[in-house]
Amino acid sequence: MVPYIPENAPFTPAQRAWLNGFLAGLFSTQPLPSNASAPTASPPGLKVTLLFGSQTGTAEGLAREAGRRLNAEGFTARVCSMDAYDPADLAQEHVLLVVTSTYGEGEMPDNAQRFWAFLSSDQAPPLNHVHYSVLALGDSSYPTFCQAGKAFDARLEALGAHRLHPRVDCDVDVEAPFTQWYQGVLEALKTLSVAEPLRQAA
Repeated sequence: MVPYIPENAPFTPAQRAWLNGFLAGLFSTQPLPSNASAPTASPPGLKVTLLFGSQTGTAEGLAREAGRRLNAEGFTARVCSMDAYDPADLAQEHVLLVVTSTYGEGEMPDNAQRFWAFLSSDQAPPLNHVHYSVLALGDSSYPTFCQAGKAFDARLEALGAHRLHPRVDCDVDVEAPFTQWYQGVLEALKTLSVAEPLRQAA
């Protein structure tokens, strides 16, 4: 039952009509037709894996921020430390983003060394199915500036992976180059997510 204002209530006819209309709208229901289907969730977006090699936490923070932004854009982003990543998963990857710092005199960060040892070995598989981009962190006062990121970039290309967006090298101030890299990657991913279903259907 929808409540209503009786005629003997202390309101003018115009006020009573307005209140009755308000109550009717407030308490009315609109059931779905019996043959209507319930709304379904949107399908997950293009899957993106972000691997980070981080010595002090800066690369990890940037990777997680990129993953958060990509998820907000509708992609399905997974962020993972390189030492927790199973190299066997490379066979299933479609988009691989690498965010890594350089440690010491051009060395890999501690948590990137195991994955790099595999990737740079003869056991590494062809990666022709992978699109990738690298964000490299370093300090330009060192002669081996961003060497770890450069090594990943070159090795992924050598294994046949397709560069989604050019590598960006960050100096001590990372904010501006990170934003540049992320925006470039985002635009490339939007193009890829449209083109990929067409490629698969061809």
